[in-house]
Amino acid sequence: MRVTIVSSKERCGIQTYSATLAAALRELGHTVDLVGIGWWDSRALLRETARIGSPVVIVEHEFALYRNAALAFAIARLRLSGRRVILSMHELDPDKFWNYHKVVAALHFRLRGSPLGDLGRVLAAVAEAAQRMLRYRLTLWLLGAFPERIVFHSPRSLANAGLVTGDPRKIVMIPHFVEPLPGVAAPTGDEEADARTRRELRARLGLPADRFIFVSPGFLFRRKRLLEVIEATPGDALLVIAGTESPHDAGHLDEIREYLSEHHVANVRIDTDYDAMPAHLMAADAVVLFYREGFQSGIAAHAIWAEKPCIFSDDPSFDVYEGAGLRVRDVTHLRGAMIGVQQPEVAQPLRRRARDLRRELSPAAMAARYLEAL
Repeated sequence: MRVTIVSSKERCGIQTYSATLAAALRELGHTVDLVGIGWWDSRALLRETARIGSPVVIVEHEFALYRNAALAFAIARLRLSGRRVILSMHELDPDKFWNYHKVVAALHFRLRGSPLGDLGRVLAAVAEAAQRMLRYRLTLWLLGAFPERIVFHSPRSLANAGLVTGDPRKIVMIPHFVEPLPGVAAPTGDEEADARTRRELRARLGLPADRFIFVSPGFLFRRKRLLEVIEATPGDALLVIAGTESPHDAGHLDEIREYLSEHHVANVRIDTDYDAMPAHLMAADAVVLFYREGFQSGIAAHAIWAEKPCIFSDDPSFDVYEGAGLRVRDVTHLRGAMIGVQQPEVAQPLRRRARDLRRELSPAAMAARYLEAL
């Protein structure tokens, strides 16, 4: 089968996910075209989708990649031209929609001035809320009306599926696959060989060879709660924050550095080189992902592929990796888990479960489910 995947051409998690999905479909014998679109570039989206000749089109979607109206129009045009379209939604939540926030703002405006003037403001707010609500609900309807199938990857997104479609036949749940790390060798399962690889990577990165190293990798978002992770890190361990500042959460890197300076923290290292993240993850002993309100995590998928023992928050986005990581609900439990995972009898079962998940959630297995959904 010939398949076209529409994704981002900008460096982000969706870009790497789509490239891995394309490789997996090719591994299964399909012909795959990968089309990258710049962020918010509606002209490019409409131009490139008009050129698609494949019978099946997969749109990998995350909010802030495309303008919703342009995306809905592009999908409608593809369907009218006889294409079968799968919309893969990596995030779906009311909080992601600008008009949702405008509706809330219109509802909760504050009165001021004379009663007659305030009456005018009430009527204006009602009109504003009505037109914003219409645009909000119409956008959701458009996103759900035209795809033949809508794929969700996390419990949180799936719980909001009713925002875009009332047809359960359209809804498909496919877990985020275990995603390979680019530029590094896969773990071998041989403890001695993998330990040698860690030592070599640490020497290259300038990391201590004999210290327990935690890593919190990926883009820097406030919802990763990195300040809490820093607070919980045992004094005899090293925490590496290996990630690039997100354009959607500007200023967070400065907050982290200010915290380190104010609290005289000496056991944290920050490396913002995007290309160095895979090496840092492979060089570490354990991965810490203390997210709140997550959808699915590409970084968690990388950590499972690397067969690293993990520490996850109790957020449902990590349920799919049950058994491969310790689950913690607050900073106190996080600190205890960071001490406990340093013990081989705790870490080894987590590593074994991660090895099993690499097979169960392989890109090829999950890619096959995309096409089976049709």
